Amino acid sequence: MGLFQLGTFTFELRSLAPHVLTRADTWRWEETPRLSGEAALQFLGRGTGELTLEATLFPGRLKGHDDATVETIRAVANAGQPLPLVRGDFRMIGWYSIVSVEEEHTYMDRAGRPRRAGVILSLLRFGSDGPGTGVLGYFR
Repeated sequence: MGLFQLGTFTFELRSLAPHVLTRADTWRWEETPRLSGEAALQFLGRGTGELTLEATLFPGRLKGHDDATVETIRAVANAGQPLPLVRGDFRMIGWYSIVSVEEEHTYMDRAGRPRRAGVILSLLRFGSDGPGTGVLGYFR
């Protein structure tokens, strides 16, 4: 296993290796106005979790650093399915859906091919159905 596994796609040092992982979680609170006094807050549960992976590719210089790598991620995203995200030490991070793939090509050669390509992959946590999801709920 590589650095991360998202569904069937493996993030490895020799292909798409994230150098930045940003994770943000939210919790939902609803404000309830009161007649005479401050508003009360009611906890509604966990909100959307966002995860961003940033990586740099060096096409033409390193094997596995080519357009096919990013196109594979796009194909996985086109399937429209939540995917398990597992860290290289086999720790389950959760189920996530790919919501965007962003590329930035720089240092073009004479043929217009990038010598460096930055990739930003944005994921949203696919929430479970709440308590009572059974044994499979452990993996969400």
